[in-house]
Amino acid sequence: MRTVVIVTNMPSPYQARLFDLLAADGRIALRVIYERMRAPDREWRAPTLAHEHACCGETPFERLAQWMRDSDLCVFGLYRHPVVQRLLKLRFASGRPFAFWGERFGYQAPPLLGALYRRWAMRAFHASAAEMWGMGEMAVASYRREFGPRRPYRNLPYTSDLTGFLAIERGDAEPRAPRLLFSGALIARKGVDLLLAALERMLADGVALEAAFVGDGPLRADVERLALRFPDRIERIGFAQMEALPQIYARADALVAPSRHDGWGLVVIEGMAAGMPVLASDRTGAAVERVTAENGWLIPAGDAAALERTLREIARTPIVRLRAMGANGRAQSRDYRVEAGCERLLEAMLGCLADVR
Repeated sequence: MRTVVIVTNMPSPYQARLFDLLAADGRIALRVIYERMRAPDREWRAPTLAHEHACCGETPFERLAQWMRDSDLCVFGLYRHPVVQRLLKLRFASGRPFAFWGERFGYQAPPLLGALYRRWAMRAFHASAAEMWGMGEMAVASYRREFGPRRPYRNLPYTSDLTGFLAIERGDAEPRAPRLLFSGALIARKGVDLLLAALERMLADGVALEAAFVGDGPLRADVERLALRFPDRIERIGFAQMEALPQIYARADALVAPSRHDGWGLVVIEGMAAGMPVLASDRTGAAVERVTAENGWLIPAGDAAALERTLREIARTPIVRLRAMGANGRAQSRDYRVEAGCERLLEAMLGCLADVR
């Protein structure tokens, strides 16, 4: 059996489920090296991991290096951490196959500065024909621009356990004010400030609309302030564990994800699986690939006027129409179940290994 090592950031509920499925499949022997086991800005409950794993900050480097030497393929999901840099250098020197799998580049630094840094930090990829796997077509396109034509590229979007979302029943279609849902970090990158400003103007104008916010972050106080002003229209739910999300999504009629930048944006897929139409920005990978006029609204990122105009349109849309749009999106979301994602990732790994026999 061929051994594959994945180097990634942390055991989020999404990654834990995916890697457990990979390990249980039996076609590869999987080992995962995590950059860290927890993040200070994430409140996810630590999952029980059913796959072999180690951690950059806890496991002796020699053991990690031995995993590199013993593996038939190594898939890197990050490149900045000093320990990961050492592992990447070791893997490149070995001449054995490796690949990169991640989201679209481009938010954490100005474009030129970011490209220059990646040219150095990802020099092993530039100097090789390592495969590049992007989470969505936007990621693949950005990789092609940066790494050129001398290597294979694959679109391997991120996936989720959609079971609870797909089980939501959408029977209610009685006329009433639509209820919006924002789910994610309460930060400017997610467009929370734009959403709050638009909602405040609309509610002050008497528009019949409700909104709930799931998540936490620096803009929590701004959400709380709006909830105090409009207590019957705005609800701050706070952070919720993964298993609680389907019940929260079931109470909403449309999902709003107005991010200034989101490499993939799995929340879009979860909203569609929950049977909701989705309002998202054109800088969100999943939205660009899946959101259409039949299942939602795609607006320019950072465009406050377009966001408010679309929110007002949603407020005027009958619930029965929102239900029909949500049903269209739900049908498309099934391609992003974690089981399907596991199969696509295995196919990519086995294909990469077959090429070097």
